[in-house]
Amino acid sequence: MLCSVRGGVCLDAYSWEQEVGYRPVQQGCEPGARAGAAEGIRFYARFVGGLVTGRSGLSREDTTRPLAALLGQRAARSGAIVAVALAALALHVLVGELLGRVRRRRERARHPEDADPGNVRPLVLVPPAGLPLPIAGFVLFALVIRLLPPGHALDYDRAGLLWAGLALAWADGVAALLFVGLSRAADRERGRPWADAARLIGADPEPAVADVTARGRAAQLRGGLLALLGGLLVVEGIFGVNGLGETLRDLVVDRQGLDPLLLCGVLLVFTLCVAAVELLPFERVVRRWRT
Repeated sequence: MLCSVRGGVCLDAYSWEQEVGYRPVQQGCEPGARAGAAEGIRFYARFVGGLVTGRSGLSREDTTRPLAALLGQRAARSGAIVAVALAALALHVLVGELLGRVRRRRERARHPEDADPGNVRPLVLVPPAGLPLPIAGFVLFALVIRLLPPGHALDYDRAGLLWAGLALAWADGVAALLFVGLSRAADRERGRPWADAARLIGADPEPAVADVTARGRAAQLRGGLLALLGGLLVVEGIFGVNGLGETLRDLVVDRQGLDPLLLCGVLLVFTLCVAAVELLPFERVVRRWRT
């Protein structure tokens, strides 16, 4: 609505049809055309209602498909990138857990009188990091171009989703800080007097540590997931993946060709993703983690 009021979006490029929703019109917009606040409110209100009921119309960017299909395709690409990033992080967690079990077995073999492996500090395997997200993406992009011949099955043009997801998972500021933050939150509670007292009587303080730090670690996990969503704007542009992030960047940068219908749809999808991240019960999940 703010873009509409300030003339950044030409609402005259669309016409409302009762049975179809908003459709692009043939005539262009006059330079400097402004839309009133009331018209902007009606436009976006009708769009949201049309998208919910399946009558959202066609985007000016792609008039061959309904907007719902266009958003679904690009949301699937962005979802695939996030899925690859989460899979890479899950692999780090799995490797760290396996190494932690080996470590506990060695400690048990060295000190057979201490039969409780919970007294051994859990091993946190931090993902490789050190570069900001844009630089990490360009470095990975350069490596792919240099190491893979043109036309290879893993070329950046064919496997852009894979490389974008790896860059998103390995970049500094997202995964590494998340892992370090989760570990420090648990270490702070392990150093409390009540945890030392529990060890003195032979009890394992880890379940209590996980319960006490559940809310803080869940908040960090939500922040990490939102950072992954924000990173889509960077990695999709580097690897040429036409997903939601790349679409949003193009719409904001190319203001002359700004598509209000598509812009509203992309923002709505991102809003629903953020709401889902906030509503998911991560507290129950992190209580089972030993970080």
